[in-house]
Amino acid sequence: MTKGERRHYNRRTEHALLCDTGGATINTQAKRLRELINRPGAAISVGVWDPFSARVAEQEGFDILTLFGSLLSFSMIGTTDYGYITQTEMVDAARRMVQAVSVPVIVDCDDGFGDTANVRRTVQLLEQVGVAGMYLEDLKRPLRCSALGGGSLVPPAEMEQKVRAAIDARSDPDFFLMARTDDYEGVDDVIARADRYGRVGIDMVLVIGLPRVEDMKKVAKAATVRLATIQAPSTKMPMVAPADLEAMGYKMIYYVPTLFTPAAMAMRDAARQLKKDLEDMTRVPHTVPGLTMAEVEGMVGLDEDIRLQERYSVTGQAVGS
Repeated sequence: MTKGERRHYNRRTEHALLCDTGGATINTQAKRLRELINRPGAAISVGVWDPFSARVAEQEGFDILTLFGSLLSFSMIGTTDYGYITQTEMVDAARRMVQAVSVPVIVDCDDGFGDTANVRRTVQLLEQVGVAGMYLEDLKRPLRCSALGGGSLVPPAEMEQKVRAAIDARSDPDFFLMARTDDYEGVDDVIARADRYGRVGIDMVLVIGLPRVEDMKKVAKAATVRLATIQAPSTKMPMVAPADLEAMGYKMIYYVPTLFTPAAMAMRDAARQLKKDLEDMTRVPHTVPGLTMAEVEGMVGLDEDIRLQERYSVTGQAVGS
């Protein structure tokens, strides 16, 4: 640590923020994200929605996580991804997730939650809680992902100003900023918008909604800015092998609902089974296959809790032993 810097750690992880005396924040996870993106090949990120899903993904080897607005809308407020999530809710969810894991977290920030002033504040707040990066989209409200159908775009000049505001608000040059544009006006428009945002200085552009592999290839070949794409089953976008996306030139691949949709189905099936079993109140309900509570506690750090309890116990033994 250099002179004039203060290091802050969260309670459970080695996730750190360095703060210099001038107020600038140096996010070690933002630096780590840059390193991962700059490695040869395409970087991979998986979609998560709360600290538990983030821990699961980290424990299974994923080294870049993305908090997607759709997954947070479904899980946190029980609504569609129509633009209901607020800046406060997103920042708070991101803060809790960052505290739970030790890998970089990218945050889906919709349209920046308002005008350029809101975009600036969003960047500042996310930097403060230790997020490694974020992205903004050029969708018009009500928000609707083109991969699912419906929706439209704001004029590119409006989005360009939001990109400028985000870049200007960034205090740590390593903080990752990505723009997103959807295929509503044709492949040539996707390329033009991506290049326009790239010229302003955005780090990467996420292109969504391209319905054919040929379209994805054309955009990747023509665009002059680094590109990312998503993989989301049961949408209008084709599922493509990661090696093929990498060969096209995509630098990041985001797997959006891969963890969420199976979890949602499992919860629904378990609820249906329990409801059915309870129709006969004289029988013990079935035990639906799943993790034990002990396994779940292990996944969220019970061993560490016990270790700390023993360390700080007056007798040197855990309470209750």
